[in-house]
Amino acid sequence: MKFETLLIALGLGSFPLAVAQVVIFTASDQNVISYSIGVPNTTASSGSGPIFLQMKAPSTIQWFALGQGAHMAGANIFVVYSSSSSDKVTISPRLAKSHIEPEYNPDARISLLQGSGIQNGVMTANVRCDTCIQWNGGSLDPGTSSSNWIWSYREGIPLSSNNVTEDIRIHDHFGRVIVDLTKATDLNASNPFLGASLDPSSNDFTAVPPSSSNGPHKSRAILIAHGLVMSFAFVIFFPTFALLIPIPWAVSVSKVHAPLQIFTLTLSTAGMGMGIWLGVDGSQISNAHPIIGLLVVGSLIFLQPLMGFLQHLHFRQTGEKSFFSYSHRWFGRIMIILGVFNGGLGFRLAGFGSPGTPRSAMIAYSVISGVVGLTYLAVHAFTTWRSGKGAELSGARDNREN
Repeated sequence: MKFETLLIALGLGSFPLAVAQVVIFTASDQNVISYSIGVPNTTASSGSGPIFLQMKAPSTIQWFALGQGAHMAGANIFVVYSSSSSDKVTISPRLAKSHIEPEYNPDARISLLQGSGIQNGVMTANVRCDTCIQWNGGSLDPGTSSSNWIWSYREGIPLSSNNVTEDIRIHDHFGRVIVDLTKATDLNASNPFLGASLDPSSNDFTAVPPSSSNGPHKSRAILIAHGLVMSFAFVIFFPTFALLIPIPWAVSVSKVHAPLQIFTLTLSTAGMGMGIWLGVDGSQISNAHPIIGLLVVGSLIFLQPLMGFLQHLHFRQTGEKSFFSYSHRWFGRIMIILGVFNGGLGFRLAGFGSPGTPRSAMIAYSVISGVVGLTYLAVHAFTTWRSGKGAELSGARDNREN
């Protein structure tokens, strides 16, 4: 399911009714993601105690989250996703320490209250949090009129997991709001969300839009560009231009093969730059995919041209192959195979079926990789057979001459 817009409701209903800020965006198919925050009177007056959260989203999304803080680093985050039971949800309290995936917080004291679960295609988490006033990395003033909160969600296949440490992929959408918690007090109920109705019209709020450099649309565009550039480089260009050497037609190494491979290496370097940006922006730089990518492209940049150049010099002097020829050839093959494999890890990291990585793209990647790989093997098998036949004919001719 695609959401064109998002509803973030930061509010509260109880008897008497009290509501917090509401940020409203119309959503496609009348589906919304909503968050509600309530602060009991005793917590507001004493500066300690529980607060209440309600989080709602369609059960067709992969996960959604609400966090305390102005940005990801140091935020106290609550991630909600479908449980392995068809009518239950899992809530995972996490701490974000920097540009890495938020880690499960075992010290969080939270409770899922009555009304939590999945009904009529909607995930609901009614939460009592007893560690939201002070946490490792930040604190909340329950009486402030300018409390920072962040939100995010990811589209895709529901996680359906009871594991609170479940690996989550980079968000598709995110944002920030500043909440006036003084509008969320006058609360005495132990579970304020049962039977309550939110009234967004009476709320005071400030929505802080994502910066233009880190907006979800730009992130998705860069993700698609990164995937296309690296796929063309490792699946098509590198192996195809490598085949210019064994084919039975004379091709200049220095004038054709080398420039084309340098072009492809430049292309992959640009793709690596986009990948680094995505890894840092999405807190995934420590994942296996970017690590392998940096290793492969970095090795190709520093070693492959050098080995090819040294073989070229040796060939000009002796007319023969050298150690650098075999090293250049086999190192390139290994890096291409590793790069293609890493592309699959990239699809997994981005999430199969997400808007940035549709299943059709993964299918096309696999099919083209297989076709190019078989073509590569067929060309080498043919040239090997042709060379062997040529050697046999030459030997037979020499015998006749003798």
